[in-house]
Amino acid sequence: MNAYQPINPRMSCDPAWWMERLQAAVVHAGPIRDTRLPKDLWPLAMVLRALRSGLDELRLLLGDDPESLATFVSKLEAQGPELWGRDREDAFVRLVRESLGRRDWREKDMIDMILEYLRASGPRLPKDLRKSLEALDLAFADANARGRAIRDGLVSEARGGLGGLQWVRHVAPELRRCPGPLGPDSLTWLWETLATVTGCAEELAVPSPDDWVSLPGSELWKDFEAALRKAWGKQGRSFPVKDLEKASLYLMEDMEARDPHHRYFIRFLIENDAAYRRLLKTCYADEKVQRAALEQECERFNRLPEHAAHRVSYDEEEKNWWLKAFFFRPDVVQCFVEREKVKDMYRALGGLDARAYLPRVLHEVQGLFGYVTPEACQNIVERLGLDPEDVLRVIASYKQYSADPSGEIIIYVCKGTACFLRGQPELSRRLTMEIGAEVDVVGRYGVQYVEMDCFGVCHLAPVVRAGNRFYGQQKAEDIPRLVRQLIQGPDYTNRQLFVARLVEKLVSETVSEPIEALKVERVDVFPKTGSGLTVPEAFRDETFSGGAVVLHAEGDVAVERPDGRREDLGRLIPRVLPFKMRDVDGSDRFGAVIYGKNRRLIRGLGLPEMTDESILAAVLPPTVHLVDGLVALITPERTVILGPYTDRLLVVESSQAYLGVVLTGESSGVPYGNDAAVKGESAGHQDPSFRSAQDRVVLGYASAKNPMRMDSYREAGGYESVFRVLGFRGEPPWSPERLIAEVRDARLRGRGGAGFPTGRKWEAMLRAVCRIEPEDGNQDPIKLIVANGDEGDPGAFMDRTLIEQKPHQVLEGMILAAIAVGARYGVIYVRKEYEDAVRSLEDALFEARRCGFLGHNIFGVPGLHFDIEIRLGAGAFVAGEKRAIMRAIEGKPAEPTIKAPSNTVRGLWGKPTLLNNVETFANVPVIIQRGSAWYAGLGTSRSGGTKIFSVAGIVKKTGLVEVRFGKTLADIIEICGGVQDGKKLSGVQIGGPSGAILSLTGARAYLLQTPLDFDTFSDAGAMLGSGGLVFIGEDDDVVRLARHFTDWLAEESCGQCPSCFRGTRALGNVLDRLLAGQGKAADIHELWAMSDVVRSGSQCGLGTTAANPVTSALRFFPAAFFHYLLQNPEMGRRDVFEALEALRLLTRQDLVRVTGVRRHMEGTTFTLKRHLVRFLVEEIEKIDQYRPRSCRMTDRLLRLLGLPRYEVGQREVVMEWRHVA
Repeated sequence: MNAYQPINPRMSCDPAWWMERLQAAVVHAGPIRDTRLPKDLWPLAMVLRALRSGLDELRLLLGDDPESLATFVSKLEAQGPELWGRDREDAFVRLVRESLGRRDWREKDMIDMILEYLRASGPRLPKDLRKSLEALDLAFADANARGRAIRDGLVSEARGGLGGLQWVRHVAPELRRCPGPLGPDSLTWLWETLATVTGCAEELAVPSPDDWVSLPGSELWKDFEAALRKAWGKQGRSFPVKDLEKASLYLMEDMEARDPHHRYFIRFLIENDAAYRRLLKTCYADEKVQRAALEQECERFNRLPEHAAHRVSYDEEEKNWWLKAFFFRPDVVQCFVEREKVKDMYRALGGLDARAYLPRVLHEVQGLFGYVTPEACQNIVERLGLDPEDVLRVIASYKQYSADPSGEIIIYVCKGTACFLRGQPELSRRLTMEIGAEVDVVGRYGVQYVEMDCFGVCHLAPVVRAGNRFYGQQKAEDIPRLVRQLIQGPDYTNRQLFVARLVEKLVSETVSEPIEALKVERVDVFPKTGSGLTVPEAFRDETFSGGAVVLHAEGDVAVERPDGRREDLGRLIPRVLPFKMRDVDGSDRFGAVIYGKNRRLIRGLGLPEMTDESILAAVLPPTVHLVDGLVALITPERTVILGPYTDRLLVVESSQAYLGVVLTGESSGVPYGNDAAVKGESAGHQDPSFRSAQDRVVLGYASAKNPMRMDSYREAGGYESVFRVLGFRGEPPWSPERLIAEVRDARLRGRGGAGFPTGRKWEAMLRAVCRIEPEDGNQDPIKLIVANGDEGDPGAFMDRTLIEQKPHQVLEGMILAAIAVGARYGVIYVRKEYEDAVRSLEDALFEARRCGFLGHNIFGVPGLHFDIEIRLGAGAFVAGEKRAIMRAIEGKPAEPTIKAPSNTVRGLWGKPTLLNNVETFANVPVIIQRGSAWYAGLGTSRSGGTKIFSVAGIVKKTGLVEVRFGKTLADIIEICGGVQDGKKLSGVQIGGPSGAILSLTGARAYLLQTPLDFDTFSDAGAMLGSGGLVFIGEDDDVVRLARHFTDWLAEESCGQCPSCFRGTRALGNVLDRLLAGQGKAADIHELWAMSDVVRSGSQCGLGTTAANPVTSALRFFPAAFFHYLLQNPEMGRRDVFEALEALRLLTRQDLVRVTGVRRHMEGTTFTLKRHLVRFLVEEIEKIDQYRPRSCRMTDRLLRLLGLPRYEVGQREVVMEWRHVA
């Protein structure tokens, strides 16, 4: 096939014809343009693009009919030879069958399947292709940023061939050249090109010049799309317009502009998704806004170091035509809807209401625009055919959706328990001052801050997030600099960042030109002859003066001398902080400290002579930091300042020495984020003793080098439990009853908080019969599974870690559950805040599908069909309730359903549904592997196995701690290295808002030794909940913490039950009076009474436990409330005793006079026993230590009691008053 033959809807799909076309696509693949791909990968990239385009065309011609695909595959199999001779292993046929077997493969999965086919072809491949494949495998082996960039480049090149674009530039002479510059002629070329390659040219008339001038690109696209659908619809076929999302952008690279650097800018937008999306989000805006966005993006492009020689600009007329071409594309909401509709779940569960598409579409819209714009909302309504009121109710029901415009820059502030206690309110207040706006309101510079529920990174508390980056352990004084950096973007005037960016962007085996911005003054040589952490003082080499730095992609550094000679110096050291000092002659002298990933000092170069050697000789080296622009070495005992930071020194390591390349010019100052970038690890995660002290049964299962990868997980024994149950390991297949009995006998209980026996739930699910109702969208008698990963409890991050680090273990547990109960499909419901962690889960999901572990006939067992879909939550804590979570997945408001049938009767979409927590499923493979008896023996008589706790707060090591049931809080504190130095343990917040705030000192110290299991803690007046533990110190304000929870619970209340909706707000109002120093004994009584109302009048788990933070704080920390009552200036002596009575620390005795047979109430008396006096004074003194002088209440208490300090604990205090006649 030498002539170009555009695809068209009238083509019939014959295997021989398609193979001929595919071979032509491989031959005429054309050059590679992606700058992330080194030249040795170009042969492979061209073949990948051709194969991906060919498979796309085949799907287009075959449609979604499974029979058509089966017929085609059988003919292809009979045909024999494929692209490179005879395929004896049928690898090519397998590629066609698997890639077209489902429509929801991601682009990276398609690329991986094609790569598997090419690897299977082995020696039959051409020599250059084999070498290219070997180079790719080497690049992927390191799993570093360069490998990820190469994968992204391959995906981008493959996308550039979809929708017929593969053929545009390389086969059809009449379409090869684009008339320039930007204007009506180039847009006409764009129109005709797309019409030709999509096979709809006959249905289209080219717009007139007047139309090009007067209509925006989005309006012109509507006419184009209508013709496209008409042309393909005549043949009973449909063209997926989502394949043309970036078609105009790819073609704009061939358009000419006045500025020759236009193509570099277009290539930048193709490869930089964030920049592309910033422009795309203006698709519904007016031309003025779009033009401003284009100008801003050009400015960003021009600031980047790698574009120093390619700065771009457009004149006003060109901007107009540029925007018309860019927005000549499908509607964004339409693409979101199409991507959702092709998911396999909707094929397996045919007939579902359009509401099912709504959650994902809303997430996509919110993610692109920052809020649900009116235009996007209208498009959602039209394309899904939903009632506008229903869509608006869903938006209003979830905190993650917003109908209010958002800021250009959004800073997310975590308000989880650990962050709240460590200073989150101060961060929010400082942000309000900095941007001049309250929370959720757009402030100065287009900056907005949003308070979010727990991110699940409590070891970083307090933490904020901007974009995809976490900034941990923030202080209020860090906020102005953070805001400034986010507004200005990366400051590449700093030469350290400039060099790091260039090295990152250089493609493998390429070398930069001499960089004029990096002129060399001299090179300081530090010989490698020193011992310990320092090396001798440097000697200066002036021979490089006037030269320019040359960088290699791998980080090697050379200097080109003024005479043109180039000399290699060595490898650039990335983790280094250089500093400068004054030499004795007044000249600048430079030094540097080299540090590792954990911030520990590795080497010191040219340290000041006065540096104390003892700090360098310590067993644990000091950490390296920037302190107010100064480079410092920090130990727990002291801080040693070395000198002011400078960006004038590049540190290079050669075989013989460390070289300090001194650059000319002045230092540009300290780069923001140098410290923030390394605060991402928990102290507990890095200490081997932290793990070895635990009972890591679940977290240690199939422990491998990289359990997130299928091959690594399988090597460590992953999925062996499934193979065993299915009878592939030398024993008969297990019956569902046997599998459930194993889980029941293990005494596994639900890890989501309630602790319900898992075996009983599975038995009920196995017996459940699907009851079909006329109103059900899907009429098939199937069962479903839901894994609850919506870990809404602040301070809990167990599910996050399992999803991110053990995703295959969760999938394996769900597969075993599906085998046990006969489920057809599963859904994992995960918090939106964990979106970054979900990527690991999504990768594992698609790996399992490619291996045949999910989908049809899984594990090769005929008739065994099971698959899993991921659903993101949207910030409704109530969605954790058993019916609310189903409604959330269905695309409805997250509201509990009063008196709803059990989920095993009618759950998700009316089907019997098994609902378990993510951690519960992760336990199941362990039980099957080790046996129920072994597993049950780990725990107590009623709770088998282990429990994972997320530990945060004032302990030395934070993170996940897994211990067997029966261990104690004291054991967990010991595993975590004890309490932080300078802190005193006061209590623990356990089980999130539904749990309790417990005291662990004084009379309550016994709780430290109370066995951790569901029943024992319930008897103690608390609940384990999902397992979040936040240890609190004496300096933490328990009353403010209780107020924080009431505020949080009031926000989360769905509003169905007035006692919950209004009661949580009423509790907050009473606590506000206390905190303002206006509290009285009646307020304490009101707290108790209102708590009873909230508990008794609520229908779901959130409401019935909503008062727990208040009642537990009252019960376990009465002195904290008493301290605030004492701050009321109106409190008198009698009020003190009534307050103690309200706090249930004291009971009154009535004064009764008896006359004959009558009793007369004459008054009341209170008696404060000696031990209670001592207790109160000691507790108030303890609180006073951490309060300002004006808020210290010990002396006031003694005055009100009329008790000298020396008599505390020596005598009782009696208060008596009589009724006035």
